Amino acid sequence: MEKYKIEKAPSYYDQAYNSIKAMIFNGILKPGDRIYESKLASEFQISRSPVREAIRSLEKDGLLVIGDKSKITIYKPTKEDIENIYECRQALESQAAKLTTLKASDKELDEIEKVLVKIQKNIESFDDTLTKSIIELNTKFHDLILDFSQNKHLKKLSKDLSSLTYFYRSIDVYEPDRNMDIFNHHLEIFHYIKKRDEEKAYKAMYNHIDNDLKHLKNILSKDCII
Repeated sequence: MEKYKIEKAPSYYDQAYNSIKAMIFNGILKPGDRIYESKLASEFQISRSPVREAIRSLEKDGLLVIGDKSKITIYKPTKEDIENIYECRQALESQAAKLTTLKASDKELDEIEKVLVKIQKNIESFDDTLTKSIIELNTKFHDLILDFSQNKHLKKLSKDLSSLTYFYRSIDVYEPDRNMDIFNHHLEIFHYIKKRDEEKAYKAMYNHIDNDLKHLKNILSKDCII
């Protein structure tokens, strides 16, 4: 009977949520842009209720801002926002790297290594079509370290930042030199995790996120976003 199982179709809410989110991450909706519930509902050819629900969820994620008179705009980062969020990431993910070094099984380390191999292959054959894949694999690298930390509270706190973290990654500049820089940082982090050197793994992750912060601020200041 298993092969005859009927798959549940995604709800209109899920589709609206994922579509708006993808439009933000892909740069179709840019920081500061205003959006309209009625216009989105018309474009999606659905009622306004699931769009309204999706907008509320995206506001909780930090990707939308609802201001005076229910004006809805795409989140526009400030220098203070970025610094605050990356400070949180440094605290959480550096500790996750340390815990993963101490607790991850060899099989789990193999899983992280497989992600790094995929990233390297994408970088070696890089073109613009691979940008999204590289971002997703970089995200997977960080997520696995959080998963293998075996600290559910640390994972939950990090998940609260996940949408904005991905948003920041999506507006980073992914060119061959930048990709290789990130990859080398990931290799260094993994090297110390695999060696079971928790203090150096902690420091390598901390420095990696600090490097990301500086690079992101440089990009956004050039684009006059912050």
